[in-house]
Amino acid sequence: MSNRSLGILVGAAAVLCAAAYFTSGSRSSPSSRLAGEKLAEEFDLAKVASVDIGGKVRLVAGTNGWAVSTYQDYPADIVKIRENLLRLKDAKVGQVVRGRELREKTEVVLRDDAGAELAKVTLGDRHEKWGRGRYALKGDTTVLVGDALDGFGPDPKDWLETKIVDDPYVSFRELADPALTEEELGFATGVVAKVTIAGDTNRVATIGNVVKGGSDRYMKLDGKKWVFVVPSYSVDKLLPKPPPEEKKEEAREEAAESAEKEAAPDRAEEPAKVETPAAAPEKSAAEP
Repeated sequence: MSNRSLGILVGAAAVLCAAAYFTSGSRSSPSSRLAGEKLAEEFDLAKVASVDIGGKVRLVAGTNGWAVSTYQDYPADIVKIRENLLRLKDAKVGQVVRGRELREKTEVVLRDDAGAELAKVTLGDRHEKWGRGRYALKGDTTVLVGDALDGFGPDPKDWLETKIVDDPYVSFRELADPALTEEELGFATGVVAKVTIAGDTNRVATIGNVVKGGSDRYMKLDGKKWVFVVPSYSVDKLLPKPPPEEKKEEAREEAAESAEKEAAPDRAEEPAKVETPAAAPEKSAAEP
């Protein structure tokens, strides 16, 4: 083989190798390019003024702090907000998932105080086996991240502090429907008691009716607008104690006697009758 022919063969081999390299590289580029990248675009945590989660949960920063505007404007927990946003900011792509679409989509949008979009992330369902991982979109590509980002779901309580009283310990289950009437809530005839919150022993709790069809109770604090649904056992010590079993009958009898006395007209006492002894029979003349 001539040197010229050998040169041609070597050149052709080099071209084929280069083509194979670039073809292989282009096939693996999405995985190699996305793995390890952050899920969300870079954003300044200090500039976030609202968080919208799938249009179901919305948090807004106001003059009095953060609140969940979709949950009766109840105050949000700033610690939980910071923790959840930091987790979203630090979430990284673990792997690219080919041929899989998200079974459910939750769009998370962060905005500044002027309404300008800072970041947008589309989250999907959890990993079927891991439980702690979560599918998401990076651009148009389905990826898997190691953090489940549990806070970014449909439950607004993920962003709240549900403990409302320190002593006795009370944590609420839900906020009551604001459409309930005063009669249904039962606060007009409810129990008012002092409770301790953050060291303040003069906070006022009002305990209302038992929730219809359940065992929980309605409760208000310091006359504020929010009505809590709390477990009955957590407020039992604030309610008056029923009389002991052995004294219930006695209490009922005393109540009945008292009612009878109030209903009966006043009557003058009748004088006692004095009995006259019977006269002794007269003796006959024949008797000694």
